[in-house]
Amino acid sequence: MIKARWSVLWLAVMSSSIALCSNIDTIDTHPVFYERGTDGTVRFFYDDHYYLVDKHCEFKAIERVSSYDFQQQMFVGGFTDFDSQGKVILEGYYENGRKQGDFRAYHPNGQLKWQVSYSNGVAQGILSFFYPDGKPLLQVSHTGGGARILNFWDRQGRQRVTDGEGRYEFSVLADGYNEFGYIRYNRKGKVVDGYPHGNWSIEYIFDDGKKRNAGYELYHKGRFIQGYEAYTDEPFSDTSRYGILPIDFSNGAEAMIAKGCTIDEYTGFTEFLAVHLSEWFSPDQLSEEAAGPFPIEFLIQVRRNGEPRNIDIKATFDNKQYADLLYEALRGITYWIPSYAAGEYIDDTFSVTMEAFLDLRYRKMQFYNIAIRRAGGI
Repeated sequence: MIKARWSVLWLAVMSSSIALCSNIDTIDTHPVFYERGTDGTVRFFYDDHYYLVDKHCEFKAIERVSSYDFQQQMFVGGFTDFDSQGKVILEGYYENGRKQGDFRAYHPNGQLKWQVSYSNGVAQGILSFFYPDGKPLLQVSHTGGGARILNFWDRQGRQRVTDGEGRYEFSVLADGYNEFGYIRYNRKGKVVDGYPHGNWSIEYIFDDGKKRNAGYELYHKGRFIQGYEAYTDEPFSDTSRYGILPIDFSNGAEAMIAKGCTIDEYTGFTEFLAVHLSEWFSPDQLSEEAAGPFPIEFLIQVRRNGEPRNIDIKATFDNKQYADLLYEALRGITYWIPSYAAGEYIDDTFSVTMEAFLDLRYRKMQFYNIAIRRAGGI
């Protein structure tokens, strides 16, 4: 069960959002995702994961100042990103819509965080990371064969990986909402010739500082072999599910994707809900007789600790099997982000609406336009 406090509910929303790729210049004045300057530049408003948000949204954390070609939908020339305190956190340059030249990111204290050089949008040479005190953290090569770990230093300044050989341990920021509640995860393993090799452990880190074993992933000279999720007792062999390098969310700025100013969209809970419901419907349970769309509506009581109670379905599928599957899927969600009011979490009733349709291409039930309205809090 997730027990993250309000102050750490910052996990990313992934795709429960509004794409602006074709109509960014015709957005209604409410919400305000950008403003034009008198000098020809544009100021864009992002959250801390580079999703566009309204300039007055409490989740706004980054402002980018740059020239922008609205017809070609691309950044032009140099840009600077500022945090909520007005400090520079990233600067770089675009040529023909592609990253070009040196890009530098900064810690809140002004120390260099990472730097890399681009050519026609592709990272070249060595990507270097630094600790907030300026000491080296990590060097990754981008010359052929994908990213290779060259050198790594721990927080005590001890070099653990040298010229692609050694032991690696790093805490990676969780890049999306997850039902287990971790905010970071540790990766530990052996590096051979710059690539992960052998058994790499996964350890969840929670907001209270506690750590729990979460499984492992097995590699052979960088090639993923298999993995195991301890929390769900689930083996997997399709692809690696956990990164080993620091995450750079700034690449999302180019996508121009926006989202509403709600805690459920900001944390990615609405996207989690869409995926969870969709995966509950297996292909062999779906019939092509009715594709939808189907309006879905229900009320759910959520206690201050996030525990759900009393699901009251107001509108659902006409097909009883589908309706039963939906109800089972909702009951399978053990945590909802609780409402917050007057400085504390509260018991509340949520009104949830969405639509569903049968995607015949993939034989999947898809859920979209999810909206969660809270009766007593935010």
